[in-house]
Amino acid sequence: MSAPDLRLGISTCPNDTFLFHGLLSGEVEVEGHRLEIELLDVQELNQRLLDPGAAPAFDVAKASYHLALRMAGELLALPTGSALGFGNGPLLLARAGLEPLTPTPSSRVLCPGEHTTAALLYRLFYPDAAAAEHVIFSDVMPALEQGDADLGVCIHEGRFTYAESGLGFVEDLGARWESATGSPLPLGGIFAQRSLPDDTVEAVQDALRRSLALARARPEATLESMRRYAQELSDEVLWSHVELYVNDWTHDLGEQGRRAIQTLARRAEQTGLVEPGTCLEVYRPLRERRLFHLVPDTDAGSLATEGTLPVPSLETEGFVHLSFSGQLAGTLEAHFVGAQRVALLELDRETVASAVRFETSRGGARFPHLFRPLDLGRDVTSRWTLERDGEAFNLPEGIEEP
Repeated sequence: MSAPDLRLGISTCPNDTFLFHGLLSGEVEVEGHRLEIELLDVQELNQRLLDPGAAPAFDVAKASYHLALRMAGELLALPTGSALGFGNGPLLLARAGLEPLTPTPSSRVLCPGEHTTAALLYRLFYPDAAAAEHVIFSDVMPALEQGDADLGVCIHEGRFTYAESGLGFVEDLGARWESATGSPLPLGGIFAQRSLPDDTVEAVQDALRRSLALARARPEATLESMRRYAQELSDEVLWSHVELYVNDWTHDLGEQGRRAIQTLARRAEQTGLVEPGTCLEVYRPLRERRLFHLVPDTDAGSLATEGTLPVPSLETEGFVHLSFSGQLAGTLEAHFVGAQRVALLELDRETVASAVRFETSRGGARFPHLFRPLDLGRDVTSRWTLERDGEAFNLPEGIEEP
């Protein structure tokens, strides 16, 4: 029996084919899954996510953060694979022979897709100008060269080549964003359907990290993939593209990247481009989540500060039961019904990392299990006493992942 299919959509841009080279070449696999990869223009990817129609829906796809915000209830951002940073935003350009000017209600302006972040920025910064017409990103500059439009918002490699085409520079929309917000600009990312099982999302995220690590370790090998899907570009432009769009935030969004996404959401919300209260969740890999252990009928202050904690399951099952923060309420409800008091211990992820495995347990969810004794001095970073309040326990503030 073959592994399940996983439909993956990525763009033809060099930063994506660089990142995904390991998956495209077969050197990296998504554990437990057989991939079907389709490469499309970013707006085509956006549209397929928004309205899959007759085509098979993508399970995981590259898309614009603008589109992801509009589909925040259906999509989960992965922490690896984003094009996000400073100095990498779209450019507003004027047609050849036209004196660079600010868009007016009568201007003909082209954007690279209704749901691109470039289109969102144009509406944010020019709300009273002409509504943009949307074309494939690769058609924007040729239309300006031929005089078929007055202005165009250019993305991807066009920022390196527009001057050669005689086009006029009007404004760097990314620089304007940075000046207005002090935040890096989230352009595009990799998004998974929320309906996917946790194991699948974890496997995809792990494969992305490994594919990026492979590309960085052997960058020359990625040229084959980059050239295949961007044949009209010189190697110099390909590498300039990678240097600009592949950075530390591509490896991991981190807290600053997460804040940047919410800054984009709030700005878009203020102008009515997304629903009020929009919040796009970023997936946290299992090994980056907070880990907790519960001790029944115990006051946390009465526990020793050194030595190992006696845990019956270590003898009977071979491991210590742990929970992620989002699992604590369910664990308390399922296994601590008769307890009036419980000690809650938070563990140091780094200290226990080598001995923790993530295994399927209650309801098919993955739970962390510690396969060695729990050291009260070395492993425990914080402790609380939970008192029963009626039918439930009140968890301390700040336990939930940010």
